Parts: sequence; C-alpha cells; structure tokens
Amino acid sequence: MLDASSISIVLDVLRPERVALVELLRGLTPDEWARPTECPAYSVQGVATHVLGDDLSLLSRQRDQAPNGLLLLAGELAGADFRTLLDTFNDRWVAAARFLSPALVVTLLELTGEWTADYYTEVDPSSPGEPVGFFRSSGPSPFWHAIAREYVERWVHHSQIRRALGLGSLDDERFVAAGVEVVAAAGGVEPGPGEPWSIGPVVLGPARQAAAILTRAHNADEVRGLVTGPPAAVERLALATGRPEDED
Repeated sequence: MLDASSISIVLDVLRPERVALVELLRGLTPDEWARPTECPAYSVQGVATHVLGDDLSLLSRQRDQAPNGLLLLAGELAGADFRTLLDTFNDRWVAAARFLSPALVVTLLELTGEWTADYYTEVDPSSPGEPVGFFRSSGPSPFWHAIAREYVERWVHHSQIRRALGLGSLDDERFVAAGVEVVAAAGGVEPGPGEPWSIGPVVLGPARQAAAILTRAHNADEVRGLVTGPPAAVERLALATGRPEDED
C-alpha cells in the first residue's frame, strides 16, 4: 500500500502530468478555452485557472509558510463550514483571475508545475504537514498525504478539461496506476496489480473506465452500475467518487 517509502510512484508522474496539461492547453482555440465543463460555474479556462490557484496556494502555505487562505477567509465568513469556505475561496480566485490571458495561464501553470514538483521531491514525505481530509486526517498528516492528494486533484481537473474537449479522461497507464494507488491508500485497502484495475475487492474495469470513475466523470448511480464487488465496498466507492450534480 502507498506510504512515505513508496510515494515515488506519485512523484514520478507530477511532471509528466503537468507537461501533458500544458501541451493540451497550448493548442486550444479561443472557443475551446470557453467551453463549459462538468463544473457548472467553470469553463475550460476556469478549471485551468483553478489548478493554477491550487499551485499558488500550496506553494505559499506549504513551502513558504504563508497564512492559509482558507483560515484568512474564515475570519471574514464567521461560522461558515469547510465546504463553503473552500468553494468561496476557489470561486473568488477564478473570478479575480478572469483577466489573465490563456497564454499567461499556460506559462504560469508550466512554472508552478515545476516549482511544486521540485518542492515535493525535496520535502521529507514522512514529515508532519497540514491535515489532509482526503485521508480523513483531523490533525497533522505526513507530507506524502498532501503529495498524493495534490496528484489526484490535478488528475481530476486535467480529465475534466479533456472531457470538455471531447477527449476522454486522462487514462495513460502511469497516471491511472498512480491514481489507483492514492485512492486505495485513502480507503485503507490494497490496489489491484493492473487491468482490470481494482481497489480492494472492487473491480473498476479497464484503464479508460477506471480513469473516468476515479476522476469523477460519473454520478454515484453510474459508478454503481460500472463496478463490481461486494455491495458495501461498491457503495463506499460510489459515494466517494460519484460526482454531485452541483459540483463546482
């Protein structure tokens, strides 16, 4: 199972994933940048800008020890729950950055991709970091949790952009393998060895289907119909990976 000693499977795909995203975005037309995505409030450019905001946020708070943006926002929105804070933080950033040109967004994504990969390669993966809810942590998490979560976040958004362009989810084997390892570790189960991809006793199917499921292409009912395994395990996966209808 994925841990601090084996996080290299994720570190090894951070740069290739960002290279693939940058190459994809560089070739888009203005109409393609404006296409709607599965995130109702965001176009392709909006999702790309959101990824850039994630990079800037993690570099600032993790690498540079700047105040956490969500904590700053919590001081303004007293009593707001975590989901409200996160959605507000993301929406404000994407709205504020609408003036950025696509060319500049791409250039910045290339730079921040390198900076985050450099930082995550250098940091001790077993050292304590911020809580990572993806791993159900309420206190400090080992840094490999943050690295793993960040990869899945990027994989999901990259796939959302690809699907908006009619290309399907990012399903190259190396990216699927890393994503399966992370999701399995977050669920506390062992991943399968390869196609058909599986997480614990739940069989996801071939790479294209597994990538779509794990990058939130389907709602929970659709996931239930695509995977096989013990009903309780299938239900846990469907609830964890199914896309809410109002996701943004």
